[in-house]
Amino acid sequence: MVRQRKKCYRIVVRFFGLNVGEWKPLPNLNYIALTKVKFAKTVSSPKLMGNKSCTSNFSDYKFCLFLCEDAKKKVFVFKGDYEETQYLANQVAAYLDLKVVDYTAN
Repeated sequence: MVRQRKKCYRIVVRFFGLNVGEWKPLPNLNYIALTKVKFAKTVSSPKLMGNKSCTSNFSDYKFCLFLCEDAKKKVFVFKGDYEETQYLANQVAAYLDLKVVDYTAN
């Protein structure tokens, strides 16, 4: 008996060398979005020997990959530098037969 291949996904948790996760059907996806997002982090150091505490803000841009049903329904998949995110977007798009919308070009 041959099972029909369905568009499914699962979130995998590795537990003692075993992949654990339940298969779920993919939503009705329309496109894959590639975006640029600014991530920020604030780091504080404690007061030491009577000195004032020091707070530093760091921010960096990362490129994110989303699977999208429409403009409001999307699922975050990956973040990284532009080349690896674009490569992954093209691989997933080819596998799922979807188009990639690159919002970073604007």
